[in-house]
Amino acid sequence: MPLKNKHIALLLTITMGLAAALYVDFYWEALYATVAALSFAYWAWKRQWEHTGYLLLALLLPLSVKVELPFGDLHLPAEALIVVLSLVVLLRLLAPLNLSIVKKNPWPLIWLLSFTPGIWMSEIPLVSLKFTMINGLFVLTFYYGLLLLGSRGKSFPIVPFMWGLVPVLIVGLVQFIAFDFNPLTISGIYKPFFYSHTMLGASLAIIAGYAWGQTKIQKNWIIIAVLATALTFLSGSRAALWSVVFMALLWALMHLPQLWRWLLPLSLVVIYFGVFGTDKIQESFTYNSYQSHDPQATLMEKSMSVTNVQTDASNIERLNRWVSALRMFEERPLFGFGPGTYQFTYIPFQEKSLENRLTVRNPDSPPQGSGGSAHSEILLQLSENGIGSVLVFLIMIGRWVYYGFLRGNLGSPQTALFLALSTYLFHMQFNNFLNQPIFAFLFWGSAAYFDLQLRRKEHELLP
Repeated sequence: MPLKNKHIALLLTITMGLAAALYVDFYWEALYATVAALSFAYWAWKRQWEHTGYLLLALLLPLSVKVELPFGDLHLPAEALIVVLSLVVLLRLLAPLNLSIVKKNPWPLIWLLSFTPGIWMSEIPLVSLKFTMINGLFVLTFYYGLLLLGSRGKSFPIVPFMWGLVPVLIVGLVQFIAFDFNPLTISGIYKPFFYSHTMLGASLAIIAGYAWGQTKIQKNWIIIAVLATALTFLSGSRAALWSVVFMALLWALMHLPQLWRWLLPLSLVVIYFGVFGTDKIQESFTYNSYQSHDPQATLMEKSMSVTNVQTDASNIERLNRWVSALRMFEERPLFGFGPGTYQFTYIPFQEKSLENRLTVRNPDSPPQGSGGSAHSEILLQLSENGIGSVLVFLIMIGRWVYYGFLRGNLGSPQTALFLALSTYLFHMQFNNFLNQPIFAFLFWGSAAYFDLQLRRKEHELLP
């Protein structure tokens, strides 16, 4: 439907008002931002603009940059569009038929609701409330919003996301050349778009999993699959590299009968521990001297450095964060220290023998490259939200593994989406990205379309 003059006039008025507010003060900025968001949302809802909005969002997510505002940092323009789309989805869900989608797919909502006790018992309630609202926004927009979109016959908008990645990769290559291909600079060459090469690697891994699954359906995805896999290996993220290897193993196992998909991996684990034993495994860790930041190390040596827990500072610090998270869970097993509070509360729980050059002793001045994360999605939730949240999360994952791996068949859209999700099911043992808009889109979007395909397979088409 073509835009009418009154619509154009309304949009221009709102835009100019918001621009003027930027030169006044925070309260007027907030007011105009609220009015603008509500107006855009209502307009988009009335005109069923969601599909275009999601295509635009997918394209802009990789290209968004962090902007410092009085009330906090925002990734613009993507997060502004997320707010508008979340309001549209909320309006759409208020219809009785659409609300049944939530009833048929409740697990992401249940997981989100498991945060609420932690908010009340949080060490920093405002931080926990903000963190929960952000995750709620992502679940609403990227899971339930894309469920609604998919139920109308629209495909998962991952292709525009890939197009948005192209300029990011070009910027990274140009900066890498400018630094004479120094591997120590790889973590920062994708700025201002990706502040972490690990998140870029995790994003590329999901695309690689999705593409390899699609090759059984459409042969033209082979080029994308090979390219995404190669770029994942070149991203410099060891966890992303091994997540693709894990996905490839699952892909290979899915060529076997369903029973062997479980028996063969379990047999290999039993044989491994039976032949080598824990002493041999510990010995391999002890004598591994490969360094992740060694400029002379080959790709294979960098990937093998993941088991070096003696001299690799990154690995030692990751162990320190894991120990801290487990100690926090032991102290508050039911509801944790509060959603989003790990980075502010874990310092007293650190293990002295694991402290190194990356160890944070003052949360206000962390060493460069240390971050403030638990470096594990599961351990982070255990320390912040307690056992209930993790159990819900594991049930949700277990459902995907059961229907996607054990009962899945190569050549179905459902399997392609599971292979995409499987990369993060491995990667989340080493990092946590669900509170980042770029990755939340890929994760929850893949989950939404997986559940949609599952419902269709069961002849329970969504309204």
